[in-house]
Amino acid sequence: MSKILITKAGQDVLARKMKHALDTALLEGPRTTEEIMISLVILLIGGKYDYKVILDRITGRDGDGGFRRMEQVDVEDIAIETIQRLTQIIPPYKRTSAGRPAESYQVGELIGAIVNADTYLPNMATDDVLAHVPRHTLLELVPADIGPEKCVRRAKLEDLRAMIVEGKVEWHPTSFSSFTEDLS
Repeated sequence: MSKILITKAGQDVLARKMKHALDTALLEGPRTTEEIMISLVILLIGGKYDYKVILDRITGRDGDGGFRRMEQVDVEDIAIETIQRLTQIIPPYKRTSAGRPAESYQVGELIGAIVNADTYLPNMATDDVLAHVPRHTLLELVPADIGPEKCVRRAKLEDLRAMIVEGKVEWHPTSFSSFTEDLS
């Protein structure tokens, strides 16, 4: 096919017509869940160099045939990989941009709630987490059968943390559905 010479105004007209055709195809055309998922993935990662490997799998530039030959499993794998790469969990104290709506910071939490990621949260009563917890919270976590309350109240922070870890306390202070509310 030879190159078509067309003015910038003509290119604008063609672009509007193509967009209308796309909208009509999305609303009225026969489409599968896989086609919609792949389209959404392309919308999210298209033009970003870090995601070239995924885009090559979709387009077939990796030599495997592209989206026309993909099965549902391939589409789901690509969608999952894209979600993993793009999703971030942003702590509330870093949500400071006045130019971003609050909801934009909570995308990772929303996805976590949708896929029920809470069931995969480990016990948070570990040294690395407890090192960032204030004393009054540590005192609430210490098992009741650990010893006299007087001794527990006088214990150093590192001793409190050790009591909690050794007591195998199950602690899940937050969930994907309430991360922001729990920590703000």
